[in-house]
Amino acid sequence: MTNFLVSNYSLLSSPRSAVSKIQQELTIMQKQATTGRLADVGLTLGLRTNQSISLRSESEGVDRQLDTNAILSQRFSVMQNALQSIADTGEAFQKSLIANGTGEAGIAADMQQAMASLQGLMGALNSSSGSRFLFSGAATDQAAISFPATGGGTADTYFAGSVAQDATATAFAATFGYAQDDAGVSSMTPAELEAFLDGPFDDLFATGPGGGWTDNWSNADDGTVENRISGSETIKTSYSSNEAAFRNIAKAYVMLSDLGAGNMTDETRQLLTSRAVETVSLGLSQLTQLQAEIGGSQNRVELANESLEARKSVLTISISDLEGVDQYEASTRVTGLETLLETSYALTVRISRLSLLNYL
Repeated sequence: MTNFLVSNYSLLSSPRSAVSKIQQELTIMQKQATTGRLADVGLTLGLRTNQSISLRSESEGVDRQLDTNAILSQRFSVMQNALQSIADTGEAFQKSLIANGTGEAGIAADMQQAMASLQGLMGALNSSSGSRFLFSGAATDQAAISFPATGGGTADTYFAGSVAQDATATAFAATFGYAQDDAGVSSMTPAELEAFLDGPFDDLFATGPGGGWTDNWSNADDGTVENRISGSETIKTSYSSNEAAFRNIAKAYVMLSDLGAGNMTDETRQLLTSRAVETVSLGLSQLTQLQAEIGGSQNRVELANESLEARKSVLTISISDLEGVDQYEASTRVTGLETLLETSYALTVRISRLSLLNYL
């Protein structure tokens, strides 16, 4: 007959080892039940881990692109709101010019409206989204429009001692020999005014080296900025306050507000208001083209997002096929392991209380 010697140590160690294994498996199952994903992807998938990593990397890239596109969509939306504000103000000014006529009261009202409209235009062109100015072209870190002051520094508005206003006054005086508020304005003929509008005044709103708009109004850089919206598509995302639409609308406002319209004869005023209507109409037409271009970019971003979302869904399914677990099954397993663990604890306690002395 063979005798087996079983020590207290053996009796106590065996249940403890079982408890440790149960605890390890319970931790794994709890994590899988919570995340719906393998607790240790590398251990479980082995050689297929690289496939999982590749899919996740691509999925993260899609997420980043969607985030970028959301920022671009926000910028385009702010741009469109600014352009619509400019359009609404310009159309209201145009209607007022036609309705108010060339009488003194009507011209006085037009002059005040032109001043306010010019301020609104400048504010809209300095629209920003996040930390980027939207109409500064490639120079997105600075406001599109600012007015250097004649005494140095920056003027708050065109009418607050700006170099732009001084340039208008200088061109006016050089052409006519008197200032805008001089009584001599009443001697100006329509032909003289038209020559001024087509020559020196037009130069005040020109771009390029020596251009009045570039020197005295705009900080914009005409360089083009493009952003990627998908793996194979980029779009233009920069627009400049140097666009002809903005310059023409500003020109119409300055025509009425800063050329001495109040002192002109009725005949000369008629030419002035006619040219202002013509100029603001041209600017609004050009503005509509800009709105359409930006609207097209918005549509392209939306289409790109649809493709990205579809790809994201495919990637999610593929990742789930590799890494996913049945959360219900994992939860059921957790319950079973918890019960088994409680039983093991109870058994360990009972064994620990066993003693040979109890049987002597």
